[in-house]
Amino acid sequence: MFNKYLMNDTGTWFTGYTLVDITNSGVIKHDPLLQMKRNQQRNWETILQVISLRAQPMAITTNKPIVVQMKEHQFGSAYTNKQLCWKFKFYIEHKDALGPANEPDLFLKTDFDQVPIIFNLSETVRGNIPIFYTSGEFKNIYFKISL
Repeated sequence: MFNKYLMNDTGTWFTGYTLVDITNSGVIKHDPLLQMKRNQQRNWETILQVISLRAQPMAITTNKPIVVQMKEHQFGSAYTNKQLCWKFKFYIEHKDALGPANEPDLFLKTDFDQVPIIFNLSETVRGNIPIFYTSGEFKNIYFKISL
C-alpha cells in the first residue's frame, strides 16, 4: 500500500480509461509462448512512460478489464454497445504538471495522442491504426481527475 503521508494537498489523482489492452501481465522478457502477455505488458509500460514524460506517477493501480456501456463513457463515437475497458489510477505530486487548472489533463491528451500501441490482444474493439487517440470518433483513451 502506498504511504498516504507522502501525499500532499498540492498533488492530484487521475483515473485513466482505455479500450486498449493494457493488462499489467508482469511479463518483461521475450518468450514465444507468452507473446500476448508480453505485448499486454508493453502497452502498460507505454502508459507509464508517457505519464512519466511530465510527472512521476505514484500509487499506480490498474484493474482487470470490465465490460462497460459506451454511452456511459467518453470514448469516440465509433465505439458502441458494450466493450471491454481498462481503468488505471495514479497520483502526481504537482497538480499543474499535467495541465493548467482549467484543463488539468491537457498534457496527458497531447502526450498520448497518436502514441503507438499493440492491438489485437484481448480488446473487444478494433482500430484502424494501432495508436492511442485522445479525441475524435476513434478516441480510445481519456482521463479524469479523481479522488
